[in-house]
Amino acid sequence: MIKFIFSLVLINNFLKPTYMNKFYVFLLLSLVFGTMSGRAQIDINSYNAVGGGYATTYLADYQCLGINPANIGWTNDNHSFNLGFLETGVSLYTNALTKDQVTHDLFNNNIELSLSQKLNAANEFTNTRLWGQAAVTWLGLSYYNKVAGGFAFSIRDRVLWNTEMNTAAAQFLFLGYHAPYFDSLVTKNHDTAGYSKNPKPLSQVYNGTKLGFIWYREYNFGYGRQIIDNKIIAIYGGVGVKYLEGYGSFLFGIDKGQLSAYSSLGPEFNINYGTTSPSSMSGNGLKKVGSGYGLDLGLTIRILKMIKIGVAVNDIGYINWNGNVYQVNDMSVYKITTGGISNYNIFNAGQLIKTDGLPSDSSTYKGLKSKRVDLPTVFRGGASIRPIPQIEAGFDIVVPLNTNVPGAMNKEVLGLGLHFTPVKWVEISAGLVTGAEVGTNIPLGLTFYPVRNDKTTWELGISTRDMPVFFKKSDFMASLAFGFIRVGF
Repeated sequence: MIKFIFSLVLINNFLKPTYMNKFYVFLLLSLVFGTMSGRAQIDINSYNAVGGGYATTYLADYQCLGINPANIGWTNDNHSFNLGFLETGVSLYTNALTKDQVTHDLFNNNIELSLSQKLNAANEFTNTRLWGQAAVTWLGLSYYNKVAGGFAFSIRDRVLWNTEMNTAAAQFLFLGYHAPYFDSLVTKNHDTAGYSKNPKPLSQVYNGTKLGFIWYREYNFGYGRQIIDNKIIAIYGGVGVKYLEGYGSFLFGIDKGQLSAYSSLGPEFNINYGTTSPSSMSGNGLKKVGSGYGLDLGLTIRILKMIKIGVAVNDIGYINWNGNVYQVNDMSVYKITTGGISNYNIFNAGQLIKTDGLPSDSSTYKGLKSKRVDLPTVFRGGASIRPIPQIEAGFDIVVPLNTNVPGAMNKEVLGLGLHFTPVKWVEISAGLVTGAEVGTNIPLGLTFYPVRNDKTTWELGISTRDMPVFFKKSDFMASLAFGFIRVGF
């Protein structure tokens, strides 16, 4: 995945041809060929919320960390402790290809596209989106006491990426020196190169292209408690504080001719920038290349123990990237030495898609000692009602507060949902979510309770963010959220 995204930056020596991160290949295959599919719901990886369409007033204990920490101040199951492992959510959305193309052609190296087919492929990837997220809660633990309040802790990895190409970027990817931009072809010693007689700045050629990626681990500690309590209204407040370890990030975006581009990736990514940086790192394997802090604030009101209203602000903070940090300069787009990729397997593009600047241009990259990048802060608001113990219905609205950072949404999201418990051992959830990068979706979820009594609860579940994906032929997302080891006692 990261190999493809960096190939789209289309600048000199950004990747070694042999680069491929095995973790992301595995993750992407899981996303595309997973049996459950759905659209994004703002990085919620709790299986029992993904299928319900809302979470601000629904999730409690450690699961509400990163959503609404005020909900730590009560318990949904009357247990003092809740413990969970490996709660996972992954999603991938694309409107560039049909479902058949994704499942049959995307990873097929044996396809040989004709020049006209490559032109069609470039058109398919122009101004379309490849968007994805993944989150794994390795450990979640919470303790609730009516007098002291609630305490929660979790360790979670978060990966978010977003790519969108303009016409030139998509044509360079598939057509190479056959792209109209390169108006002069030169063949020497059986090697062909395309040149532009009127080279333009990178910020102009790729205007509208957006590429973003971030991967970090968060250690999140939260506290919530009841502030006001009477027979009618109870008010809860909460705070979550998290320490962040960054493993990689980049941003390449051009908006109205303004270039914003940086990269910070560790040795595991095997990237050769062709120049040194004051933050250069050596060695092998996965290494931390940044650290930072985040803050979540939440408030929830419960009315007559039946209605809940919640608000929260999440991911206030930053990561200071200080390993292998580079800034991309606004060079000219002058020369390309490839005829483009010959199939849809864009993940093997590697260094094939790159351009060179004029010989008089300065270096493409400038090494930096560090770069501070804000987190994708969001505001959440929501409400729910439980008229009878077996049914809860609610809604969420999520609004991005900063959009020009890796992992940020481009606009607000609205979610509606319902949770129904027909019998003691199963809960069914469904909803409607619309907005942000990926349109409208219909989530569906199932949670099972093999053990559920006053002393102990064991739950497991699986959910999809968009049940109609099974019937769609295009404009779809692959997604899955699941958890099998979650207990309360």
